[in-house]
Parts: sequence; C-alpha cells; structure tokens
Amino acid sequence: MDEWRTLSYRKVISAIKKQKEPITSYEDAIKIPDIGHRTAEKIAEIVKTGNLKRLQHISEGEEVIKKFGVGATTAMKWYAKGYRTFDDILKNVELTHAQRIGIEYFDDLQEKIPRDEVLEISERVKEAACKVDPDLLCITVGSYIRGQPTCGDIDILITKNDGDGKINYDDFSKLLHILHEQGLLTHDLIKHHVEEKASSKYYGLCRLPGGKHHQIDFFIIPFNELGAALLAYTGNDIFNRSIRLLAKKKKMNLNQHGLYKNVSRGPGKSKSEGVLIAQRTEKEIFDALGIPWR
Repeated sequence: MDEWRTLSYRKVISAIKKQKEPITSYEDAIKIPDIGHRTAEKIAEIVKTGNLKRLQHISEGEEVIKKFGVGATTAMKWYAKGYRTFDDILKNVELTHAQRIGIEYFDDLQEKIPRDEVLEISERVKEAACKVDPDLLCITVGSYIRGQPTCGDIDILITKNDGDGKINYDDFSKLLHILHEQGLLTHDLIKHHVEEKASSKYYGLCRLPGGKHHQIDFFIIPFNELGAALLAYTGNDIFNRSIRLLAKKKKMNLNQHGLYKNVSRGPGKSKSEGVLIAQRTEKEIFDALGIPWR
C-alpha cells in the first residue's frame, strides 16, 4: 500500500511540475491529469494556508514513530488509536523490553555518532574479542566503512579466521560479558542465535565514559560467508537493492550468506535456495555477477 501511495504522489509531483501557470485554487488543481478530488483539496489547502493540517498532526506524533523497537506498522496502529506522546504509550501499551529502553534513552539515540567515537568503541570491542580468542576478527561496517563522518548506530561483523571459521556461542557470550563488565555495553536489547548456521545477532546499547548511549549491533558469521556479509552490511540500501536485483535478473539469489544459482522462485519468494557459487570474498561475488572489481 505504501509503495503504491509513493508512486501516486510521484506522479502528482511530476504533473504539477509540468504546469506552466500557477496553481491558485482547487479548480486549478482538479484539472491536472493524475490529480483526484482528495489530492486537489490538499493542494488547495497548501496554496491557501501554506501548510497541511494532517502533516502537523503527524509531526506531533513523530516521536512515537521514531522509537527503537517500533516498526512502521506498529507505530501507525498506535497513531490510529490516538497515541501521540510517550505518556500515551506508557499508559496504554504493554511495551517490550527494547521499546522501553528506546523511550528511556530516546534523546541519546537520536544523536549521530561522530566517526572518532565509533572508532574508539570499535577498538575496545576488538581488544575484548582478542582476550576471548586472538583469532576473532571484528570489522566495523555500515556507514562507518563507507567513510561517513557520522553514524546512526555501530554495526560490527565478528568472525573467526581459523579452522572452520565458526565462532562458538560460548565465546560470544564471554565477549558480551567482558564488554558489560567494562561498562561499554549498558543494555541488551535482542539476542538471536541459529546453531546450525553458527550465526548470531545481537542488538544493544553502548556508552563511553561520560558519553551518550548508542545502539550497537553485532553480527556473528562463519568466515566463509565474510564476502557476502560485507556486501550486505556495508550498504547502502540503494546499492544492496540494486545488486540483488541484478542477481535476480541473472536467475540467481544474493543474500548475506552468499550468491546462489539455479534458484527456483515462487510468487514473491524463493522455493529453492539453489546452488552456492560464491560467498567468501566480495570479488568472487562480483566476478560471478559480471561486475568489474575495483
């Protein structure tokens, strides 16, 4: 539904841009192709008042929608029920652990993280990982690896460059324990472990002494999946969607675990994962897709 609405508004914007005369009323707006009654009313309101009342209401409820642990669907359900503030939610909704923490540290979590602070936190994680096992490899990805001056959160891939390249879950638990003891990790939000894939996800909050709380995410992966994981977690979103679409056009499937061929697809999803052809390095995935590696 949101995708169709977005497409519809893009058509409206395109139609408005083509107009050679100013739009000053509902009558002017309704004459434009691709603009219906309700859209024409909104245009007329903006022309007359310089604003749109509905957007003001949404803005007032914006702090609800920004919350960690709240997806767009949940946020809109709350909005539809008339909840506009944190107090509204606390009084009427049974929140998850992650949502309560998101509200408690709302102001901190809206702050961008300076690059040097991301580096310091990453180095502390690496030092703690080395205490658990010197073969553990920690790579900070996301907007940091893309060279951005600030980051919204801190994403770290953790793998093991030794043996089968799989991290024992007990070792990961030891790492989390050390980081909690050091005071770097302050809150656990979500832990998810898949034994057969030797992979884990962890979402939590971290903080340097005297600093603000930031979201930190760990992704535990087998070493042989490192190339695919680097592609997936480096981003950005546009790049990820583009390269996965290219794989799909070549009758392949690319995800954070690897690149697969001979994929059998059903309506909207794969019926068969297919045959693994590349995953260990980014270059071998690019080569398999026919993309020049630089």
